[in-house]
Amino acid sequence: MESLKNSVIAVCAVSAAICIIESLVSGTRLKNQMKLILNLVLITAAAAPFFKGGFHIDLSGSGSFGSADYGYSQEIYNEELRRQTSYNISAVLLQQIQAAGISCEKIETEVNIPEDGSISITKVTLKTDNFKKAAEIVRSSLGSETEVVNEDS
Repeated sequence: MESLKNSVIAVCAVSAAICIIESLVSGTRLKNQMKLILNLVLITAAAAPFFKGGFHIDLSGSGSFGSADYGYSQEIYNEELRRQTSYNISAVLLQQIQAAGISCEKIETEVNIPEDGSISITKVTLKTDNFKKAAEIVRSSLGSETEVVNEDS
């Protein structure tokens, strides 16, 4: 800690000297040469503790955050992932239903995403003029075990 304190004092002193000397030689031909020399002195003063080997930074406290600290963020991420996946699947199913010539007012897809990352579509709710045909399209895309519910009934 003492070496860090000494290093900071040295850098401040050299910086103050640079400002004073630059203001004294600002109108002369030596300006660029003095600036180069003073910058080298500043770099040497800043790097001296590293070269001596007496400068150690303790980062032991940086590992104190665990995954539990970010649990809330993970929940938000998982919910947004579930919502976006549901929206995307609903959009694809709507395109398929409309391509078959069926008018569909509403489609909602319930999606579960377990920790293994797989996507499980548990239920699809439809509001359409031809529910039976739309349900067939949904089941052909998602599987025959998918629950398709008519919102009108």
